[in-house]
Amino acid sequence: MLTLESVKGWYGSTQALFGVNLRVPPGKTVALVGTNGAGKTTTLRAILGAVRTEGSVRVDDVDISAKPTHRRVNDHHISVVHEGRGLLSQLSVLENLTVGANRAQRARIDEVLDLFPALQGRTHQKVSLLSGGQQQMVALGRALLRDPKYLLLDEPGLGLAPVVIDEIYRYIAELCSRGMGVLLVEQSVARAASVADELVLLRVGTVDRVIDTTDSAQVDQLVADAFGVHH
Repeated sequence: MLTLESVKGWYGSTQALFGVNLRVPPGKTVALVGTNGAGKTTTLRAILGAVRTEGSVRVDDVDISAKPTHRRVNDHHISVVHEGRGLLSQLSVLENLTVGANRAQRARIDEVLDLFPALQGRTHQKVSLLSGGQQQMVALGRALLRDPKYLLLDEPGLGLAPVVIDEIYRYIAELCSRGMGVLLVEQSVARAASVADELVLLRVGTVDRVIDTTDSAQVDQLVADAFGVHH
């Protein structure tokens, strides 16, 4: 279980999180939704130790709040796909997939490429020559190569055409079925609800509500309350 308890977070002297409580069980997908500035990406950064925080971040009952980012990621099997993908544009697909990977992780490259057939003939191409959708596949593949217990996804469809986002979300649904805990940041409640077990609505750095995505009436109410969209 990935657990946040009363987590506060700051950028310099500016407070962005005001006591976030959150649970991501193994094998479940939880989506953070809310308007811009609600604290969605900051919550991911708090988990990674990339912003100053107070409160408790725990992974499988181990408090990781005092650990640096690399120890959180490596010791506790957390992978992250950042907004904007974070690829090295002058390196090849294969180099981007395996950068920083150990020998055991590199041995899983064929398994990752099986999941993303569009990359199979492109492993020696520079990622800068790929489409946006293919680049996102590389970012997802790099995270998967590390065999994570918990996967953090920050707006994986950002900047992509709707038909490409649909394809990316089919891959995300496949990842979500593989037993890892997934924490997804997504602007679109409909897309989030299509893969997530729970939606967590953030408002101004606090959790407003947590709902089960199988309850369509609550999903519609969340959209109406948070975004002013009525069905």
